[in-house]
Amino acid sequence: MEAKQRARHGEERRPPAATDGAATAAADEYDPWTAWLYKPHTISVLLVGACLLIWASGALDPEGAAAHSSVTSIKRGVWAMIAVFLAYCTLQAPSTILIRPHPAVWRLVHGLAVVYLVAITFLLFQNRDDARQFMKHLHPDLGVELPERSYGADCRLYVPENPKNKFINIYETLFDEFVVAHILGWWGKAVMIRNQLLLWVLSIGFELMELTFRHMLPNFNECWWDSIILDILICNWFGIWAGMHTVRYFDGKTYEWVGLSRQPSIMGKVKRSLSQFTPAQWDKDQWHPFMGSLRFIQVLFLCAVFMTVELNTFFLKFCLWIPPRNPLVVYRLILWWLIAIPTIREYNSYLQDSKQVKKVGAFCWLSLAICIVELLICMKFGHGLFHDPMPTWLVIFWSSVGIALVIFLLAWSWRNHQKFRRKQL
Repeated sequence: MEAKQRARHGEERRPPAATDGAATAAADEYDPWTAWLYKPHTISVLLVGACLLIWASGALDPEGAAAHSSVTSIKRGVWAMIAVFLAYCTLQAPSTILIRPHPAVWRLVHGLAVVYLVAITFLLFQNRDDARQFMKHLHPDLGVELPERSYGADCRLYVPENPKNKFINIYETLFDEFVVAHILGWWGKAVMIRNQLLLWVLSIGFELMELTFRHMLPNFNECWWDSIILDILICNWFGIWAGMHTVRYFDGKTYEWVGLSRQPSIMGKVKRSLSQFTPAQWDKDQWHPFMGSLRFIQVLFLCAVFMTVELNTFFLKFCLWIPPRNPLVVYRLILWWLIAIPTIREYNSYLQDSKQVKKVGAFCWLSLAICIVELLICMKFGHGLFHDPMPTWLVIFWSSVGIALVIFLLAWSWRNHQKFRRKQL
């Protein structure tokens, strides 16, 4: 049934073992208006790309190309190299489990993830000062030391000496532009993870991470009302609430797709075109963290990677002197969001797979690799920058949590083992 619905509107994916001829034959079942989008155009793109390279490189005008400085030529060459690689990935990289709005979009995201992984691996092999100056090639405002803003310098709710606004601290916090980004971020996480328990574990867990590392990053030094009330009870709650409502909306829809050419009106065609950016179907991601000790560890690992990626954002900004409002921060977050969408789907499919021998998908592998390299950059470039030791009470707290978790998992595993032995008797 699902295959027929996809074929009706040009979404049938080629099976891994299918040949190009089979894929071309399957294209005959596509909607006539969109079938051309799902046919291979590799030679056409190659010829167009070659023409663009001739124009951009000055291959037919060596004298004009020689007028560029060496630095400009190197930059143009690097960008052209990235463009060629992304074009190859868009055409030839393996398709993912996602098909909307088009499989080529996710092949392009796969290529972007590889480029980012390679770039930060190069950055890892530089020293801290050279890495900071290298960032100037990406944005001219970088490479300059910046003061870190502390949100917990004045935690008073009422400031009587302020002539303009007695509640200036609350006003500035509420109308910070990052509040909207905070809510949108949690909405996106809710749509991807689709499990309220895990979302609240991530929400409270990250606030604990801020509390843990506030002796290292002034940016984590927040007021109690900012952390508990504004972050957890307002922004996080609203983002999770809106995201779960979005999940329920798509979960309750009936997916009966009709091709673009069969739409009776102009508005119907416009609506069908826009709906291409919505899911072709909606799957419930069943995580079942309490199904067993192994599944609990696997789900806990997902939460740990999520929080590590978020922590990397702040430590990378601090170590590489990147201001919060710099476009590179936004670009990285958008890229991570695009990578996370197929990663979550692949990881959930991996957990649900009953095969004895299985491997994670390409996006899962890339996500973990990027997270590790980012963490290594933070560790290498952060060496010597953080002089204040972790408070003793935090060391005791996290040591106790770790010991309690190990005891809990051992007891759980032993109990399950005893149940299994009794069943065999």
